[in-house]
Amino acid sequence: MKPVVFADTIGWLNEAVGKRGVVIAGAHGHEDLCSRRFLRLLSDRAAAAGLPALLFDYPGCGNAAGDHSTTGQVESWIASIGAAIDRLKRDSGVADVVLVGFRLGALLAPLAAAGRNDVAGLALLAPPASGKAYVREMTVMSRMIDAPLVSGETGFAEGREVAGFRLSDETLADLAALDRRQSIAALPSLPMLVATNGKPLMVAEIRGDGAGEVSVTAFQDYHLLMCDPTANRIPVAMLERCAGWLSTLSIAGAGGTTLGNGRREALCGPHYIEEPVAIGPAPLICGVLCRPLGRTGAADPVILLNAGGVPHVGWARGTVEAARELAAAGVASLRIDLPGLGLSGDPQEERLFLYDMRAGADIIRAIDWMEKAGFPSVGLVGTCSGAFQAFHAARADRRVCRLTMINPLCFAWNSSYALELAVWKAYGTSRAGMGRNRQADGAEGTAAETDWGWKSLAARGARALVRRALEAVKSALSLLNPASLSGRGRVERWMRDLCGRGVPVLMVTSEGDLSLEEIARHFGPDGARLAAMPGVTRVMLPNADHTLTSHHARRTVIARLIEHGGGRGGAARRGAARATAKPSLLAS
Repeated sequence: MKPVVFADTIGWLNEAVGKRGVVIAGAHGHEDLCSRRFLRLLSDRAAAAGLPALLFDYPGCGNAAGDHSTTGQVESWIASIGAAIDRLKRDSGVADVVLVGFRLGALLAPLAAAGRNDVAGLALLAPPASGKAYVREMTVMSRMIDAPLVSGETGFAEGREVAGFRLSDETLADLAALDRRQSIAALPSLPMLVATNGKPLMVAEIRGDGAGEVSVTAFQDYHLLMCDPTANRIPVAMLERCAGWLSTLSIAGAGGTTLGNGRREALCGPHYIEEPVAIGPAPLICGVLCRPLGRTGAADPVILLNAGGVPHVGWARGTVEAARELAAAGVASLRIDLPGLGLSGDPQEERLFLYDMRAGADIIRAIDWMEKAGFPSVGLVGTCSGAFQAFHAARADRRVCRLTMINPLCFAWNSSYALELAVWKAYGTSRAGMGRNRQADGAEGTAAETDWGWKSLAARGARALVRRALEAVKSALSLLNPASLSGRGRVERWMRDLCGRGVPVLMVTSEGDLSLEEIARHFGPDGARLAAMPGVTRVMLPNADHTLTSHHARRTVIARLIEHGGGRGGAARRGAARATAKPSLLAS
């Protein structure tokens, strides 16, 4: 993957030798988080078939500059697809491209293709029935996820939040006006692949004039992909179906002279400068280095890790927000996808999902990269499983000078946590199945919504019972550990050793989150022994969920991250940090 910067956004180019390329226009918001890995794997398969492929973020989304308050978003999103086509042609020398649009991208891609003579095919994956239907879906999701977390401190005067991502009233109106059939009808005859995720479509419903070769298929297991970034499953059959169709449009041969000059590219914002990076060797670690613009930060930088299976842009784009606010305060940061997540490469060996101790070696590779970039010591920030990985990497590497753990659900892995993760994934896919059945039934109205709501509540109730039982099992297994039986809890010992090394620890938990039970399990009721440790700061977030969906929760965390860094002791520690200790990453 080659990182590129163009049109105020960041893209990832999968290079290949061929005369035709692929531009992938992805989804928005929560749907983007769920599908980013799928689209990255699709770009891999396109490149393997000889089609260089480019993934990118829409303006104001993902890693791009700007935010959702910008006017003319839909128009700029369409224009960005055209800019991606131009950049791919420039860098790879291809003559034309196939446009792949997923969800929102399937609404925008036909509009971006209009008036161009360099679009050779169109794949529409899980296209919304219309712009109006898409806005209705976003409204339902907003009511389910965001409404319970509404706070007077959201900071948004208008528009709608969908899983923490904002859509302004103007953007919602512009999206509702999009007509997929009309935009397709305006195009010349093109080979098309349409993968539907709802009611099957006839070719005439896609393109009334019947022009061009149109292949229609069902998007198998779409609901399993889109249920949750952590609980989801990659629909391999759909991946292979798309890759097979793309391979039929591949044109062998050299694409032409490329204009890439090998220099690192940067995205400049009002107070930050960002460089997309690909850290080798394999498995490749993809991420973004964010530095203060025009100043040298006094504080040590931080590395921001994945929260569960969420890509490096963060839930509700929170990691991007945090990086840029840190830069405004003079703190550099590197946000990355660990191998197997987001845009990064796959590990060469089979790994325990999210909690494999071998991921610590990948974090140390990122620390090594930061040291070569001029940052001899770093802080680590992790949420959920990212907190687990940050904790153990901090223990293993003395270049880690501070640690932030947000809603940690595990400090020391055992089989009960594996069972809990399996329950979570089963719950996520079961919810997706209920949503799919509701869509397939075509039920509308209060009665249908109430019925679906009762089923959802029943599933949550059953899951709550299972999780309470699992909490009891985890506590029992922790007490049976030999270290605990001798009065020396190993997690508490690890934390004391870390604090004794002079590493300040910020522990952030959402009110009522399961992480509070995990902390109590290892540090006593209310985590009293943790709070008493010198160098530990605890912060409780009211009206916040596990992933910090609400805007006020993310703002609070960002403020505490800035305060936690604050340049305290950074310069004094730099010399000592060079004496790096890298013991075994296996917990002991």
